[in-house]
Amino acid sequence: MDRPMRSWIRRLERAASEDLESFVLEDGSRHLYDPGSAECFLHSMACMRAQGEGKTTFPEPPETVKAITRARDREAVLHQLYPPGSFGVFPYDVEALLECGELVPRSMVVGCELGEVLEDLSES
Repeated sequence: MDRPMRSWIRRLERAASEDLESFVLEDGSRHLYDPGSAECFLHSMACMRAQGEGKTTFPEPPETVKAITRARDREAVLHQLYPPGSFGVFPYDVEALLECGELVPRSMVVGCELGEVLEDLSES
């Protein structure tokens, strides 16, 4: 590939990633993500809905959540994506993530186990 073409491609790549943030993975590569995207929050809400329906598994996590398990500094990335105080909406066990790099579903409802169907409290 000639030099002007490579330069043009680099400029396009830079422009495409201007609004993106990233974090370093264990292998030294970077995971790019859009900080304005609601994908992490929407995944948390989908997990909460699944738990409320009595399901024992959560929906497939988005790539950014999966990438936290491979981050060089998982704790820093968790704080980057889920600022302190918002861990209540993180649908996975934080200790398992930080220590083992695993996404272990956790109950998002106090006093309720995964797989337990929640009582419908809406008015009839």
